[in-house]
Amino acid sequence: MNTETTLTASPERAAKSRKTLLGYVPMVSPFYAFHPATRLILFIFLGVTPLFIFIPEMNILLLFVNLALLRWGKVDIQQLKIYMPIIFTVAIFMFTVVILAPGKDPNYTPLEVLGKTIYYQPVFFTFAAYWRLIAMLFGTILFFSTNRERELLVGLRALRLPFVASYVVGLSIRAAGMFMEDFRTIREAEQARGLDTKAMRFSDQVKLYMMYLIPLFSIALRRANEISNALFARGYTLTGRTSTGKPREDYIRSTYSYSKRDFVAIAFMIIIFVVTGLTQIFFNVFAIEHSPLNIFLRQALGIPS
Repeated sequence: MNTETTLTASPERAAKSRKTLLGYVPMVSPFYAFHPATRLILFIFLGVTPLFIFIPEMNILLLFVNLALLRWGKVDIQQLKIYMPIIFTVAIFMFTVVILAPGKDPNYTPLEVLGKTIYYQPVFFTFAAYWRLIAMLFGTILFFSTNRERELLVGLRALRLPFVASYVVGLSIRAAGMFMEDFRTIREAEQARGLDTKAMRFSDQVKLYMMYLIPLFSIALRRANEISNALFARGYTLTGRTSTGKPREDYIRSTYSYSKRDFVAIAFMIIIFVVTGLTQIFFNVFAIEHSPLNIFLRQALGIPS
């Protein structure tokens, strides 16, 4: 009985999502009520806005907004655990660099932590820069966890990006997905032949990864030739026009239409982005000096402003 239940439940689970570069996107999501261009603008908004914000608390808040949108978009939050190694690796790398090479500014305040001298200003700046990077990363994860390559192309075309540029972006994303699939296939083929990478020395593992470049590069060249021939067979040109010189009809973009919610969402994001950028450029509102945590730590440590 348990076996039958499992077998009948598997197709239902498989039908709830679609395969994408970053895993799977839900078949049904509130995001799909919006035009692909609106979703693309949201991606740009979440990716560029942190560049104007130096206050780490605000970028942490933006991170929680991204997580809330992922949950609202019916994305399985458990899938985010695959990004934890990247998150911790970036943190370790950034703080190791700033501790070992903090700079020689005489205005830096030295602090003794576990017998090691660190400097407050570069460490806190790295802390703020790290959360800016994480906020931008999760904005990217949000977009590619809820959109397929098709929606990206429609969004780029709706924003009137030149035909050749939109296809380069689309093919680049597709090539990245193919690269990951080919790499996984090669690894599984080696494991099927009895290769145990865990028992190998680190130097041997590095050499093994270098050897992967040969088959991957060969597959990439073959795929590039196949894609080029496929585009040529379908009459595509770099200008996006037909052989008669007329613009090519864009059928995919014609299947999507804007609604009032799209214009409201786009206007809201543009207003927030413009206000954030102008207030930072002209009034320095989101400078790191205005961080409540920075102010509290400076007062607690007796560091002058």
